[in-house]
Amino acid sequence: MYIPCQFKSKHTPAAAKDSRLIHSTMEQRENETRTATRSVCQSELTRAGLTGEGRSMVLVLNSGLYRAVAILVLNVLIAFACLELAALGYFKIKIPMIMKSESTEQLVGEGMPREKVSYYSSQDWAERYWYEHRLSGTERYYPYVGWRRPPFKGKTIEIDRNGVRVTPGADCSAESFKVFTFGESTMWGTGSPDWGTIPANLQKGLEGLRQGPVCVMNFAETAYTSMQGVIMLLMQLQSGNVPDLVLFYSLGGDLGAASQSGRAGVPANLDQIAARFEERRGPPKLVDWLRSTNAYSLIDKLMDKLTIANPQLKETTLSKLLTYESKGIDVTELSDSIVREYLENYKIVSALAQKYGFKYFFFSPPSISLGNKHLTSEEQEMKDRLESDVTVKKLFTGVYQKIERESAKYQYLYTMDHIFDPYDSLIWIDGGHVTPIGNQVIAKIMLDIIQAGSSDEK
Repeated sequence: MYIPCQFKSKHTPAAAKDSRLIHSTMEQRENETRTATRSVCQSELTRAGLTGEGRSMVLVLNSGLYRAVAILVLNVLIAFACLELAALGYFKIKIPMIMKSESTEQLVGEGMPREKVSYYSSQDWAERYWYEHRLSGTERYYPYVGWRRPPFKGKTIEIDRNGVRVTPGADCSAESFKVFTFGESTMWGTGSPDWGTIPANLQKGLEGLRQGPVCVMNFAETAYTSMQGVIMLLMQLQSGNVPDLVLFYSLGGDLGAASQSGRAGVPANLDQIAARFEERRGPPKLVDWLRSTNAYSLIDKLMDKLTIANPQLKETTLSKLLTYESKGIDVTELSDSIVREYLENYKIVSALAQKYGFKYFFFSPPSISLGNKHLTSEEQEMKDRLESDVTVKKLFTGVYQKIERESAKYQYLYTMDHIFDPYDSLIWIDGGHVTPIGNQVIAKIMLDIIQAGSSDEK
């Protein structure tokens, strides 16, 4: 290593003299710069009408102000650095410790009213299910359809590496009878463990009706529209994964997305997705950098816990979203557009079925506002809560009435508005989702239609 003080040479005196000369020159230049700067400042102060003591006082004040601002900025940076380190420590140490002590952790759900429906009080898996439902609910980008859940493995929810919820018992070998199911959260299975979803009940039912292996795949995802289901089907066909049977169980996703945006045939949260995409065209912003920090993630996590403890905060936020009505869109025109888009998707699947040789069925899901089921007191509260949003109710009623009228023209389109009419016990957990018992009823109706050979005659 080079150490100047240990360097020895017969030219050392001359070198020292040169060094002193250079140092003296640099010091002189610094003094000249300070003098020039002070002269400029004094000239400006003189122009402003300050002389003598006034100038000196201002210079002293400016110097003190700059020093105070510098100290303040430094303190802020140090505080942020400490917060960032603390947040990093939390995510690197605290979370793994929590995961290791899973047996003693507190199982916290999303804080929604449906988690406390009386049905779940007798189910030993319910608390863990809603906990895992919250953990698995973070979506990630997925090509062409926008989003899917990331891989997740829990005791009640398992999602594979492709973002597909696992169907227990599915045997997806080359010789299997393959069934692809599409839809939104109702088909995905919100409110039910893996073994209680519609696809899981279809798997068990088809195993009893057919010889050989059966593979039911659940391609549904939260808030998906029927168009997103069509795209998922196209992606499977393109990859060479051709099913024997395709089932679409969707309409709520189309309604929700159109109600937000005022347009049919677009995905949910269109305005937010568009805004996020468009802001990336410019240079990175300070807010984007802040969002990438551990400190921001920690604060966001704490805020998430706050909204879990106070679900009214979430409901208030959701209720403030723009709707078709606030954008001046006519409800009749929008409902007609939704139905038209939905039926066009039906025709696309019909054409694909002819080309690839699979059978298909479309099912319009039931709702707590439809049919003549005798509602329990809990279910009546759910219905009242759903229908309190007059804007959504008008659009909902218009779409379902038109689907009911049009269904007779489409051979493989079935409405399920009245399937729960014979049941007096609790079936619903909110306005659109049902208990695992409700999923059993839905799957049985589907299997009856399939088994009856209704692909030939409705």
